[in-house]
Amino acid sequence: MSGAEDGVFVVGFQKRISERALTSNEREWIEFIRLASGDTDPPPTLERVQSLRRIF
Repeated sequence: MSGAEDGVFVVGFQKRISERALTSNEREWIEFIRLASGDTDPPPTLERVQSLRRIF
């Protein structure tokens, strides 16, 4: 079982998405990311994760 197949893996943290349902806020964040990325599916690179973390 790998993060790519069953969940999310970001620099030492792995959480299986299927372990819990998405909240309405999480669905809105996904929609925002889709809009910001031009409705593409960019991989969560270290640089992208760090950029998002700086926002918060």
